[in-house]
Amino acid sequence: MLELQNLLKQFLGRSIGLEELQKQFGILLEEEPRLAMTAAAWLDAGEKDGRLSAAVCTSLKNVLISHMAASNQGPDPRDSGIFDAPDFTVMREVSKDEESPVQAEAQATFVRDPDKTKLGSDTDAERIAAQVNDSGTATVDAILSIGSIIGGRYELISELGSGGMGKVFKARDRLRAEAQDRNPFIALKVLSERFKEHPDSMIALQRESRRAQTLAHPNVITVHEFFRDGPHFYMTMELLTGKPLDLLLQSDYSEGLAFEDAWPIIEGVGLALQYGHEKGIVHSDIKPGNIFVCTDGTVKVLDLGISRPIPVANEPESEQTVFDPGTRLGSLTPAYASLEMWNQDTPDPRDDIYALGCVGYLLLTGRHPFDGQSAREAFNQDLSPPKIGKIARSQWSAFVDALRFRRDDRIKSVRQMLNRLAPQAVMRSKRRTAVYIGAAVAAVVAIFGVRYYGLTVEDRALDDRGRMATEISQTPVQRTDLTAAEQEEIDTMMSIAENNFTSVPADATAEDLAYFLSLGPNSVVQLTDIVLQIDPGYEPALETRQKAFDLYLAKATDLLDAENFAAAMSLTRDADRVIPDTSTVLRLQRSICDASPETCAGQ
Repeated sequence: MLELQNLLKQFLGRSIGLEELQKQFGILLEEEPRLAMTAAAWLDAGEKDGRLSAAVCTSLKNVLISHMAASNQGPDPRDSGIFDAPDFTVMREVSKDEESPVQAEAQATFVRDPDKTKLGSDTDAERIAAQVNDSGTATVDAILSIGSIIGGRYELISELGSGGMGKVFKARDRLRAEAQDRNPFIALKVLSERFKEHPDSMIALQRESRRAQTLAHPNVITVHEFFRDGPHFYMTMELLTGKPLDLLLQSDYSEGLAFEDAWPIIEGVGLALQYGHEKGIVHSDIKPGNIFVCTDGTVKVLDLGISRPIPVANEPESEQTVFDPGTRLGSLTPAYASLEMWNQDTPDPRDDIYALGCVGYLLLTGRHPFDGQSAREAFNQDLSPPKIGKIARSQWSAFVDALRFRRDDRIKSVRQMLNRLAPQAVMRSKRRTAVYIGAAVAAVVAIFGVRYYGLTVEDRALDDRGRMATEISQTPVQRTDLTAAEQEEIDTMMSIAENNFTSVPADATAEDLAYFLSLGPNSVVQLTDIVLQIDPGYEPALETRQKAFDLYLAKATDLLDAENFAAAMSLTRDADRVIPDTSTVLRLQRSICDASPETCAGQ
């Protein structure tokens, strides 16, 4: 299994492409026939935890099926457990007497084209209903219709939305259905004729789609493939259930949210952007319509690496995506585009920071920071965003710095922005304020006495936080009896998680350790998260997380001793995400800061 993990690490790091990944996986199966069944469970787990792209999983499962069929060993692939039992209710035709699939899906799943962010615009259901013909089916460019088979593989089930770039459909992947995949549905976008009229757009979109296929992050929508079938161009993507943020801002969020409700959305978008920036990708079109809130609370960013070149008719200027068909394919949405984007400067991560600042402000207040005006208009009028009273001063300062008109004045990275906005940042600010007050009160005390007093109080506070965390973790959890299927799933997840510990090399770098424990596909943290969602009090999962926590701290301590302060601090943050707010982590971080103040500058 270590060889497969290393292959995926090379693929996600762009050292090898998808074809080479499939080839090497096939060689692994030939060399280790017993790997087949273990790999099947591993791939399923990777797709479930969101760290492994569904497109990658599907391609490797296809290699796996071919290997098992060719080897004539073991059970038939359809009975092997690689895929769950089929849902036969989705494999039959819908009779004319039944509810139209378009009507059934009007309130569910994917997103209308995210170019539309106008508050008060038509809903998906209204637009879809208007496009249903007399027979009760929706049409695609007057040629394709519900029930059509695309590329000999994808059956159109219902229309989910439309926009300048094309129409989005729920489709059934017949290859997955035949292989008894537990979820054979995907979102399929049929690109519009208007889009195809721009020759540069097809080349650019194909390249960007290939790049998007390599992205694997829980807050980024998975893009499967981009292909052509006759005169039509298609893109297949992960099918989402929930609502786009622009629709939520028209209804549930119209008056603004409390910070604790808005923060998970801001953080989810920020983590997706941070991931893209680390991969060298700037989104350049972050706005409410490109953010999707799933029914389980997960936040997904759409179109990371894929631009939207076609403007949508009948939209006000501030909400319309503008297409530049000149030397490069580009798009911007005026209300969320930075001043540099208007000037056609080179894309920069700080462009996304400006847009994220606008979205975060909108989430908290229900209003755009500059009343929907573009950065260019707001700059010319010397406008300033009205202060948000419901958040701490330090958090407001982060918004102000994110919304600076000039790039050089803006927050330098998404990570820095999230650190300043996070609830923990408010706690740090309050602690600093308390220290300042304590120092003023103790001004008459000798400097040594002040330091001794400060450290004593800080140690007590750290211990109190540690005890609080322990008490919370020991609070009895309401547990239900597990079904046989749930127990089997938990056993599989825990087996893979434990295998990660044996896969960590003795001389593992900080990056390697974080990959196996937190960041890579099927990481210990991701797998135990899934287990604890099924059974919140499952003790082996809690013990496994503690083991990961201890490994992080041991490695961080070694790095501190070796004076690798930046890597040590990074691992303490990873440990804090496994078990938050422990005195052990805070003490170690303080030791790092004492040894290397520059490492903690700006923290």
